[in-house]
Amino acid sequence: MFQTLNCTRPHAYFLLCTCSLILVLTSPFRLSGQNLESSNPRAISLYKESLQLAEQDKFNETIEKLRQAIKADPNFIQAHLRYMDAFRSVGRGKEVVAMYENMLKQNPGSALYHFLYGRTLSDMDAKRAEYKKALAAEPTFYWAQLSIGGSYFIEKRYDEAIVALNKTLELKPGLVDAIRLLAGIYLEKSMPHQARRLLEEAAAIDNTDAGIYFRLGQAYSQLERFQSAEKAFLKAIALEPDEPLMYYYLGLSREIGNNRQGALEAYRKFLDMAPDHELAQSAKKNIEKLSK
Repeated sequence: MFQTLNCTRPHAYFLLCTCSLILVLTSPFRLSGQNLESSNPRAISLYKESLQLAEQDKFNETIEKLRQAIKADPNFIQAHLRYMDAFRSVGRGKEVVAMYENMLKQNPGSALYHFLYGRTLSDMDAKRAEYKKALAAEPTFYWAQLSIGGSYFIEKRYDEAIVALNKTLELKPGLVDAIRLLAGIYLEKSMPHQARRLLEEAAAIDNTDAGIYFRLGQAYSQLERFQSAEKAFLKAIALEPDEPLMYYYLGLSREIGNNRQGALEAYRKFLDMAPDHELAQSAKKNIEKLSK
């Protein structure tokens, strides 16, 4: 288990004190929805079309749109990231490694391609070596600094991650991806005041990011501000209504906040959406307890 506050509350409160967040919301490399790094209108249009196709699970069409976007703007970093992630999502990660290794060989002095190749690697030391090469080639390349922080996060080397992410924010003040990740580390370290401050700052910058509100709900929960936590989880649900785990955590916050009926509704919604989830049994037990 991750570090928690010294909780004397029931099991539901203990879960809310932890940061076992869903992958889509916690990945260090989750992309913010704002600030696409391309000035090419065609590339941006193709990229947005690819996102729509991905939502429809049209892999080949998605890949083709991303290829066209990258062709229109070879430096369009978000298109590259979506491109490699699309291949990984269908178990074709080895192809991505080979592709970007070849691109790096063709562009050996490029910060972008050192970063992209590093992102394809699984060994964390090898990843960081490529990210550092990217920074050596271009000291202001904040994507590499962000990813160094992310790699330390994955290894639970939190103090090193904090240093790296603060350096990222020096290079790119207000970068939501860095703020979100840094706040997540503070939650892991049971430092909810620091996390809350950062997450409220991030929400003011980007109010469309469900991950921000999800973590903000957990920060408020650690602070025992359960009504605020409920509001944050509801905001996250409004942004990502198809993510079942949102409802589970909403149920926890309502349960500890003594909203029995609201907790039951949230747990039942979670079970309707994800009956085979690893937390399904926990939700059933909570429903049984609250129904007595």
